Amino acid sequence: MIRTAIIEDSQALTSVYKTFLSDSEFDVNMFNSTVSDINRLIKQGGFKLIICPCFPKFQNGPQIVQMIKADPELSNCAFILSTSMQQENVKSEWDLRDIDAILLKPFDKESLIRTLNKTGRTHPQKTRQIPLALIIDDSKAVRNTLATYLKALDFDTRTAADGMQGLKMASELLPDLILVDVEMPVMDGFEFCKKLSKEPTIKHIPTIVVSGTIDETQFRKGFRAGAIDFLEKPVSQPALAAIIESVSVKENFSSTGTTVILSKDGTLSSILRKTLNFLNSSINTCTTLDELETYLCVTTPDIIILDLSESEDKLRVCMRTRTLIGSDSPVIIAVADETDRDIMFQCFKYGATEFIIKPFGRDEVKARIENHIKLKRLQDELVQKNKILESLAYKDKLTGLMNRRYFDKALKDEIAKAQTGNTNLSFLMIDLDNFKQVNDAYGHDTGDAVLKEIASIIIDNVQGNAVSCRYGGEEFCIIYPDTSLVEAIKNSEKIKRFCALKPISSHRIFQTISGGMSSFPETSSAEDLVSDADKCLYKAKKAGKNRIIANIETFSQDS
Repeated sequence: MIRTAIIEDSQALTSVYKTFLSDSEFDVNMFNSTVSDINRLIKQGGFKLIICPCFPKFQNGPQIVQMIKADPELSNCAFILSTSMQQENVKSEWDLRDIDAILLKPFDKESLIRTLNKTGRTHPQKTRQIPLALIIDDSKAVRNTLATYLKALDFDTRTAADGMQGLKMASELLPDLILVDVEMPVMDGFEFCKKLSKEPTIKHIPTIVVSGTIDETQFRKGFRAGAIDFLEKPVSQPALAAIIESVSVKENFSSTGTTVILSKDGTLSSILRKTLNFLNSSINTCTTLDELETYLCVTTPDIIILDLSESEDKLRVCMRTRTLIGSDSPVIIAVADETDRDIMFQCFKYGATEFIIKPFGRDEVKARIENHIKLKRLQDELVQKNKILESLAYKDKLTGLMNRRYFDKALKDEIAKAQTGNTNLSFLMIDLDNFKQVNDAYGHDTGDAVLKEIASIIIDNVQGNAVSCRYGGEEFCIIYPDTSLVEAIKNSEKIKRFCALKPISSHRIFQTISGGMSSFPETSSAEDLVSDADKCLYKAKKAGKNRIIANIETFSQDS
């Protein structure tokens, strides 16, 4: 089972998720977007997939991602963004490098499971344990020689004596690699490559042309036909091994993410797909700039390849693409004809990262891309680490609750919302009773265990969209947005009761708490919300502890 966390505030959508995934391989756990529920998600841990709505009800979506990824156990989990939007405002809210896939709403069961499967399997398990190569040559001696070489390179092999038979076998076997001779009766190697490129199920297969002569004319014909490389006869095993290593036919677990190609030329798209096989990247193709714009509104790929050869305004395509991305992160590669060399340096000025002239060789493309990919990886790692550090700055390391720095900001924001919306805002200040005696009697390690357990009880029992924080030392606090004092007291009494009833550590410590409560605008002004709660906490301590005292009324339910 694949442990999956789904963050969703809509009860209707929660029900849909549960129904669609009830009999699937996904172990689904539902959470809402409140701070307390996100803390609960982090506490549970072990999730491989997390679905988060684009616009959560209680928190900012990117902030939720940062909170979760700040936890070491969840830092590498895959994030899926659920949204009904295909417009620019998705990008204005999110840095799309934070997410791994998009789930467009409304969705059906099939599209949901397809998205989860695609995202959850970073390293798909191939049913074929040994890669398969198809050898097409009218010479039996050549077929046998190539088969021997490939078997020595840990390939299984099949052979065909002509192009027609080869096409049929390619469709039936779906090999991982095809080697085809140029000079054959009925159908030569170039014609075979052209027909292969027109078949949707097999056009992606890397195809190497075997020829007795490799010159400029042959290279251009091979490029137009869709071949990705040449082997010169007589073929040597080292030369074959070098090509196989370069095209990465064998399974590669180092994925770079997503590549998108803008081109109307199906043959060029096919060549690029095969050439970029070494990236082990998810590759998508757009045929128009409008289609690319729609795609970039919901996804930020790692590599964008722009075929400028058929574009009237080549520089505009580069500039528009970079504007849509809005950052320098993705690698943008411009591909054009030899007649366009004069605009090469202008393309760099207008947003391109690299420029490639057709026809190009696979080694050239690989060399040009690899350096940019390495640099991009370093940049993305730095961005992610900075985000994690920013999130950690708001989190208490010991208890997992938000810290004082976060509290100061959250309280200010929630007061502003309450004033604008004319709603209630209640506040609880908590202090652990006789905590110094715990440290003195059992040591600070036990004291830390008590603090963590009390924080865990708060996370598990705090209501709705409340924000729970460690205020400092043995003090905790809870902000209750849009909550009356009476409602907040009920929840605080529940937390107090659970704290007093649970034995902690091997010493079976029953840790009680005292609390003071205030509420805006019911009992306190915005400026006095914290100080009024603190005064009530002092009264609770003086009254005998293990109780909650509110600003206008005393509630005592000693355990």
